[in-house]
Amino acid sequence: MMRNTQRYNSKAINGFLSMDALKVYAPSIFTESGSHNVSSKYQHISTREVVEGLIAEGFMPVLATQSRSRIEEKKAFTKHMIRFRHRDASETPELGGLIPELVLVNSHDGLSSYRLMAGIYRLVCTNGLVAGETFKEVRVRHQGNVVDDVIEGTYEVMGETQKMLDHSANMGSLILNSDEKKIFSEAVHQLRFDGQTIEETGIKPDQFLKARRFEEMGKDDLFTVFNIAQENTIRGGLTGYAVDSDGRYRNRTTGERMKKVTTREIKSIDQSNTLNRALWTLAEKMAELKAA
Repeated sequence: MMRNTQRYNSKAINGFLSMDALKVYAPSIFTESGSHNVSSKYQHISTREVVEGLIAEGFMPVLATQSRSRIEEKKAFTKHMIRFRHRDASETPELGGLIPELVLVNSHDGLSSYRLMAGIYRLVCTNGLVAGETFKEVRVRHQGNVVDDVIEGTYEVMGETQKMLDHSANMGSLILNSDEKKIFSEAVHQLRFDGQTIEETGIKPDQFLKARRFEEMGKDDLFTVFNIAQENTIRGGLTGYAVDSDGRYRNRTTGERMKKVTTREIKSIDQSNTLNRALWTLAEKMAELKAA
């Protein structure tokens, strides 16, 4: 579980997060030593040093979060995620207000290298989108000149964000018909629930395509459909009735035992990034099919 929600803090929308703010949202960034479980080859470089190096290059933190650990001695080494935006970055109004970002993930327990991924931030719904598998991801091991290697990797990854903007524009030009939206929603359902059936989850696929804001209602372009599905997947809050062996609820028509369910917000760093990337890849594949 993450320490705090992935919604962008108001400080990060109108400005950038200070080092003091980072200490509040993800204190493990500032851990100055590695876990006692790390190997002899592990070279500890505090994420703080990497953050300072990126800030010097003009990449400013806009969101930070860390995993929650129930074991007290592991809290200081737990996985954390920071999203950066270049101080000169500007939004693209024609794409609904997209801003290129860098996604950095690290931990100090020896179980994770530095991971750098391309991302974009969508102003209309404060969603942080992460690139799919077709885009570059850079991993930097905890060895050698880590700070310089991360900065070098940052410029590699940020070059990918223009591809994300181009793909987003292409998706926005593609209109999905009802059958295509049905296929898309069924694929999203499978990704979110790892192959569970509608009866088991109590959630219908078309619920993922229900817009939460007026600006998105009635729009059938692939980029909007993808964004609606992404928000409903990550934010949670979808409700329905699933089969319940305890019989607390029963369908009045069929007599089948049911239970009320509500999907939870995805708060795991790994699960959130995995779903974000998978959903983006799904949208890209749909775009390829539409263009074929």
